[in-house]
Amino acid sequence: MGIEFIWVYAATVCMAPLFGLTKNQLSKKSYTIAVVAVGVLVFIINGYLAAQSSVNSGEFSWLQKIMSAVTYVIAFLMGGLLRDFTGTTKPRKARIVAKRSLAAVLIIAIALEAALSATGNLSTMTTLSYKSTSIVSFALAAASLLFAATRDNKSNHPRVENAIVTLSAATLGFYVMQSLTSSLWRPVFNTTLANILASANNPAAIYIVTGTAISIVFALTLLIIDTARSLIARSLKQQSTHQR
Repeated sequence: MGIEFIWVYAATVCMAPLFGLTKNQLSKKSYTIAVVAVGVLVFIINGYLAAQSSVNSGEFSWLQKIMSAVTYVIAFLMGGLLRDFTGTTKPRKARIVAKRSLAAVLIIAIALEAALSATGNLSTMTTLSYKSTSIVSFALAAASLLFAATRDNKSNHPRVENAIVTLSAATLGFYVMQSLTSSLWRPVFNTTLANILASANNPAAIYIVTGTAISIVFALTLLIIDTARSLIARSLKQQSTHQR
């Protein structure tokens, strides 16, 4: 159905007890080293396959699909390590580490991508940023998660918090909907962008701007739909709770 990541998520949930059992059998240090070592190995393989695929006309695309699934599992395990860190480290120290980590990853990612883009080194950009196996996206996600997990829970803006929670759920809904409806929107988008490349005076710039604008409008449309669904579901749940 074009939403393979959902099946990977389901499989990961089923494997979670096995991960927990393995963690209980090892010392904290041994388990951490094992997860990090496997994670490094996975991203080395991801980079190799991305580099080889770009010069072999997608010959390794089926392996990249498998490695995308493996990368989701690694992300799950790394998330567990981050939880262990925030649960055993003093809050102030954890916040400092999280803030510095996010700042460092942001600076490195922006500088690296800018340098590769300016020099036209597209093969390296592909190797580092290929779809679900992207080391850049993974590092940004991990640093952002750590930063969010170490924030002070006290807030004077409950409406903002509710909006963030609602949009977080809607983001998953957007991912599913754009995948399920790809046969409807992708041909239209592809034709529009192909016509721009063929007829515009400055095709590259117009292509990028148009593609970005279309993506934003499409994302916002689905986010609004799913946000409305989330609000209705939450309202019905609250009514049910009050009736009880």
